[in-house]
Amino acid sequence: MSSSDRSLRLTLLGGTPLAGAFLFLGAPDVAEVMASAGLPLLIVDREHAAADLSGALHELRAIRSVSDAFVMARARDGSPGAIKPLLDAGFDGVMVADVRSAAQARAIAEAARYAPLGRRGAQFTVSRAADYGAEEDHAARANDALLVAVMIESRAGLEAIPEIAAVPGIDLLFLGPLDLTTDYGTFGDLTSPELADALRRAEAAIRSSGKMLGGACLPGETAQDLFARGHALVSATSDVGLLREAANRAVQAIQP
Repeated sequence: MSSSDRSLRLTLLGGTPLAGAFLFLGAPDVAEVMASAGLPLLIVDREHAAADLSGALHELRAIRSVSDAFVMARARDGSPGAIKPLLDAGFDGVMVADVRSAAQARAIAEAARYAPLGRRGAQFTVSRAADYGAEEDHAARANDALLVAVMIESRAGLEAIPEIAAVPGIDLLFLGPLDLTTDYGTFGDLTSPELADALRRAEAAIRSSGKMLGGACLPGETAQDLFARGHALVSATSDVGLLREAANRAVQAIQP
């Protein structure tokens, strides 16, 4: 249930790039503070966060209470059981981590899209996303409006980018640099030249595919740097990162 008629997918397709933040803490109050700051996009994590589905809904409600920011959710996996409840709750899009093949991407698209584009369960007669059934054209609107993104986080995924991007119903391929260090460079080293080369090759492959490109800022990079390389969606920070940085500065400031 969106606070407006704006569409995340159509906004990005229309050429307006967006930078935002991941929310890992599973705390509605934190989500509300982040939204109040004016971030245009927030991504509620349910892959790593120690929080449940009802908590994700509370975060969504908190954000909507103070902001018209777009709100995506990162699902715990690509199964229908992980994707459908998030979309039925009213998130503007869904992201799925570590996609390595066209077959995986196809299953995600089918879970996220209503017929005839996919096989998403027809719960729009009662779902929150459809105003509890009051939005009669919800299925058609959702197929147009919802962003479906997959994350490329492995060598296998990078090599399969052309096939993954060719899957109908997948809108955006998002590069996950930290997990890519498992296969490129040294694990955990975001400054590796090998990682940088892999990311540039992946960016070029995604741009060539015609699908939208997304990614995360590396140390020393800004969202504008990624926009200049053709990214439509950028993860620029996170609730944990901001809190840690602010806490470190506070400790330094009070040292005798």
